[in-house]
Amino acid sequence: MTATAEPTTDRTAALTGALTEQGWTYTREPYAEPQFRIQVHPLDSPDGRLHIDASRHRDDGFMIARLSAEAVRTDPGRRPGWMVELHEVPLPVALAAVKAADPDHRPASAAEIAAALTADGWTQREDITERGRLLERAWDSPDCTSNLSHLPGDKFESGYWLVSRPGPDGKNAESQISQYTPAAVITTLALTD
Repeated sequence: MTATAEPTTDRTAALTGALTEQGWTYTREPYAEPQFRIQVHPLDSPDGRLHIDASRHRDDGFMIARLSAEAVRTDPGRRPGWMVELHEVPLPVALAAVKAADPDHRPASAAEIAAALTADGWTQREDITERGRLLERAWDSPDCTSNLSHLPGDKFESGYWLVSRPGPDGKNAESQISQYTPAAVITTLALTD
């Protein structure tokens, strides 16, 4: 499907344009959500197993973009769904995270991610715990401009990952990442400049 909507901001157009050049397709024409004053650009990967919603706020052009994979609840290939925010990272980082995404993933393990960060020179902070339960485990980049936090789940919530790094405008930006996102996506968001 070809998108024929009003022009988007540079960031939204850059993301959706780069993805369509890689074979991603619109699942429907971009559409307006008047309640939120946004225009949504829904795209699927060439195999249809990954999805991006890139939304542009009509007033100020701010973009919200989420990459996701649906859960597979039946065998074979049962796996949880996942989601990652891409709107607070520079375009090359967002595209690298999309490229790293594997719909046939296994959920990220903290040990696997810790090994990748340590190999790249990141240091682990002291764990934050309460009554013997881990609340947060975090790592800092060698230059201390970026960090990655893992907030494990418990019986009340599923937990998540959080990457904090310089954003496209140079200000600090955070990307929330669901618990079951592939390790390759998480480490790409943390380690890619």
